[in-house]
Amino acid sequence: MRLSPVKTRLRASFFGTVVTLTDLLPPRLRYGYAHRITRMLFSGPLSTVTPAVSRNVSSAAVSNAPTPDVTCAILADHLDVGGIGAVVEMLASNFESVGVRPVIVCHGDGKRAQSLRQRGIDVHSVADSASAQAALAGSGAGVLQLHSAPDYLERAGMATYLPIVTVMHNTEIHYTAKKWRAYTALMERSAAGVAVSETVREYHAQHLSPELGQRITVVPNGAPALSSASTTDRQRARLAVAEAVGTDIGNEVLFICLARYDSQKNIAGTAVAFARAARVHSDIRLIFAGDPSDWAELRRAQALGDLAGGSRSIHFLGNSDAATLLTAGDVFVLNSFFEGWPVAATEALAAGLPLVLSEVGGATELVSRDPQFSIMTPNPAGDAAGISDALVRKARRRSHVQPGSQALEAAIGTVAARIREVARPLSPRSSPGITDMLCSHAQVLREALRAHAREPSSPESR
Repeated sequence: MRLSPVKTRLRASFFGTVVTLTDLLPPRLRYGYAHRITRMLFSGPLSTVTPAVSRNVSSAAVSNAPTPDVTCAILADHLDVGGIGAVVEMLASNFESVGVRPVIVCHGDGKRAQSLRQRGIDVHSVADSASAQAALAGSGAGVLQLHSAPDYLERAGMATYLPIVTVMHNTEIHYTAKKWRAYTALMERSAAGVAVSETVREYHAQHLSPELGQRITVVPNGAPALSSASTTDRQRARLAVAEAVGTDIGNEVLFICLARYDSQKNIAGTAVAFARAARVHSDIRLIFAGDPSDWAELRRAQALGDLAGGSRSIHFLGNSDAATLLTAGDVFVLNSFFEGWPVAATEALAAGLPLVLSEVGGATELVSRDPQFSIMTPNPAGDAAGISDALVRKARRRSHVQPGSQALEAAIGTVAARIREVARPLSPRSSPGITDMLCSHAQVLREALRAHAREPSSPESR
């Protein structure tokens, strides 16, 4: 039901106040309690896109895959939250192709953990220190790889004699001084570190001594290459999207944003900029799809988008089938405040979509792989190199006048014009390969094992 302009403005103001008050809370309270309350108060049904196409995924296996000679325990948080779970899934599903047997120890259970078990991967769901220690003791691991694991799981890993490789996925703007001290202690205990982009490496190295900073190497996130979409695939996918949003999309230029409804992803700012661009370009449409981790952010984005005139051209969906959305779409857009290396954007490039990305970790590398169509825009918080919680809070309060919003509007129009001139669907782009990612991670793990074996105190050297 479409609200009157007055009611829409009041709704935007109300949710803007909720977001501002929430941002004043420390991250621990913001994510641990405030989001639970807003979920209870503001949640509601969201349409979804179900699978309508099946695009073949190229195998990541290396020819003549060796018999695994390394067992790696992958320590992680809940696998169903964010892009880290997708990276863990890629590694665990394909590690054996480079001679690494994976064992996952993660916080809690869920769909991704259950799916990995069904594929024969050893997954231990834990909830506390005792269960974490028991899982690690029985894992048979020779090396540990940490992916933003919760504190209790991180401590359990540090308590073992095993070598540790710490993987850094993001620019951690919410870290307190205490958390940075804990991170430094973890790196002192780690044989090596892996950053998913040069931006992430530099961000973390600022908080370490030069010696510890040298332990960090960059391994970009990859994505499996998809087969080219057929005309039939595209027709089926666009019909599925049209059914989900309740309107015919015809031959419009369809922008896709696969992201959580979360402060990091800047959904509200993206909606405002797109609504303004749609005033000029009447044949463009934007589909958001993801998990509403912050319902106040989602409701505010809806209201601000409507206020800017985007009620016809912008749609907000829940978690949906990514392959169908990427097959239906023409452009992938992500206007985040910060990222380590956006997995969804990597998958979109592999599916054949041009990218419109804000200046975040991995954006320069990804856009450079498709200079004909893709565009990088200024960071919506203003200072990409010095991104901070304070800058993000300020930009959130100013979703209608963020730095770089005009550049984003222009980029949307430019890419739409380029897309109109070519036959669709486009062929898959050159995306960072998953095989390169696997080989690089396996090399770091083996080097950590060799270094550990040379230490006098390690059991292997006795």
